[in-house]
Amino acid sequence: MSAEPGLRSTDETTRNAVVDLIGEFADRIDHREGHGVEELFTEDGEYVLFGHPVAGRDAIRALYEHRRSRGPRTSRHLFGNIRLGPLDEDGTVRVTSVLTLYAADGLPPLPVPPTMIANYDDVLRSDEQGVLRFQRREMTVLFRDE
Repeated sequence: MSAEPGLRSTDETTRNAVVDLIGEFADRIDHREGHGVEELFTEDGEYVLFGHPVAGRDAIRALYEHRRSRGPRTSRHLFGNIRLGPLDEDGTVRVTSVLTLYAADGLPPLPVPPTMIANYDDVLRSDEQGVLRFQRREMTVLFRDE
């Protein structure tokens, strides 16, 4: 695959795996109440939310268990502008994307404007089976609903 001048080139298989991983992340939160999100991270993966790191699968699982304990929540995580760096020899790829989030406590329909727009900076690493997982996922809020 060739890229236009000034654009980075990443093979189509890697690009598809990245887009699928980000889509699965959103799906598990939006449609499964966060069940299994931790499986998308490496064992020692880190999810940085609002400047606070949540490190390791157990801690990420606990984060979503706590969220579920607060009652029903409706959300849609819409990721776009996905940009990939080159795939390193060690199976690492750096990815940036933009999240537009609609979310509110309760069940639909809910009258809510976008809750937040944030940048996501990811470091993805291939596991021993060659499956890409989040090694580090960091959210930086740009806009949010007061």
